[in-house]
Amino acid sequence: MRYQIKYAVAMFLGMMMLSISQLPAAGAASLSTDYQQFTSTATYYFNAEFYGHYVYFPDWAQEHVWDRHVIGYDMDYKYETTFYPLGQYVKGRELPETMDGYDVVYLIEDTIEYGDVHFSGDRAVITYYLPQWEYSEYGISGMKVVLEKEYYDGYVYYEVITAYPVSGPDVAIYEDGHWVS
Repeated sequence: MRYQIKYAVAMFLGMMMLSISQLPAAGAASLSTDYQQFTSTATYYFNAEFYGHYVYFPDWAQEHVWDRHVIGYDMDYKYETTFYPLGQYVKGRELPETMDGYDVVYLIEDTIEYGDVHFSGDRAVITYYLPQWEYSEYGISGMKVVLEKEYYDGYVYYEVITAYPVSGPDVAIYEDGHWVS
């Protein structure tokens, strides 16, 4: 009985030490915190209009942006994937940490508000080159957002389809199976 108690205590302490060793370093934001900031801001505080119509950022688009351009889901099956610099590890590479989840949503709103628009049917591709102060703060010089026009009960609105960084010193680019920057 005494052996079982000692064994249980040793296992408990071992598990606690393992858990503590997996915590991020002091002062570092975790990717789960960034994700929480991103989804909360995109769901409850996203505020953008496009040509006088409301822009909606649906859950599935939020998941796509996060999974593809932060975590790297499907990066091996697409020709090119660019990444927001949130300090994450992707395919053996640590990316710079120059922004957080709030900043991603903020840049998407800025792109919609200030970017150059190219229409293709019901889709709008918006390209935005950040001003110097944003560029130097986030390490991103260019962004793209794709919107799609939707109709509901006589109303027109737009949905975010995707949003990603295009260029910048802290934007990692994975192209055709390998890192190019």
